[in-house]
Amino acid sequence: MIHARSFVLLAGLAPWLAGCRETPQAKAAEIQAVEAARKQSLARRLALADADPAKRLPVAQWIMPPELREISGLALTARGTVLTHDDNIGRVYEVDPRTGILLKGFSLEGGVRGDFEAITTAGTDVYLLESKGKIFKFKEGADASQVPYTVFDTRLGKECEFESLVYEADSTRFVMVCKKIRGRNEPHEVLIYRFPVPLDLATMSMLRVPIEDIVGSNKWKGFHPSDINIDPFTKNYVMIASREKGLLVLTPDGDVVRSEPLPEGHRQPEGVAITPDSILIISDEANEKPAAITLYRWRP
Repeated sequence: MIHARSFVLLAGLAPWLAGCRETPQAKAAEIQAVEAARKQSLARRLALADADPAKRLPVAQWIMPPELREISGLALTARGTVLTHDDNIGRVYEVDPRTGILLKGFSLEGGVRGDFEAITTAGTDVYLLESKGKIFKFKEGADASQVPYTVFDTRLGKECEFESLVYEADSTRFVMVCKKIRGRNEPHEVLIYRFPVPLDLATMSMLRVPIEDIVGSNKWKGFHPSDINIDPFTKNYVMIASREKGLLVLTPDGDVVRSEPLPEGHRQPEGVAITPDSILIISDEANEKPAAITLYRWRP
């Protein structure tokens, strides 16, 4: 279904296709046809966006299946897909952002529960961040599998509530952004913690960015980051904030490149990623509307 603002299709194809064809070969062919059609449509809409760069309309929006109602952070894989996760249990999903199709889902061993808020990758390792600063490390699993994991406690949970984690490959370090400084209603700065991988708190550093620099001319009272990613072109930090419905771009030195409202329509933006071919991906939890992944042309 093509809307004036976006291209919207359901991600969960397999159950729908089950009633369309009887043989596995026919089902596979049907899926391939849908994938090809969606990729062609996306290519056309990207071309339209490039022809009129002043507009900030989405080039695609994929409605997520019910199991991703509480979709949270996003992390790109080397395959061009994204890993995302549930908010309340250690379960990870792989989605093709160019088609919106859910490819697989796997869990941490034992059905681990927690307030999981961010995901990132470093080489073949995957990391989930819990809001109190614990980081779960594991390998990517096959569909419906359970994978072993190890846990590292940053011991920063008493200082901050976290929803943002990214691996900064050029510096081989993690970047964690404090969403809320505990004990302060409206802090006057955003705190960014950085420490090397393998994890070593002894060499952790902190970057403080004044709120007034971030807010600028926006009508925000603060900025509460809900996810962070790295711009593959400039290596700047790209953050979104669900409360402010805002986007922030910072240099690794803490200088504000730009801060601006997200395009309209994002009710609860929780995850952000940028592809090497300049596509901005934003995930929204279900909030009056179903959970979704929305794509835009990224312009650094």
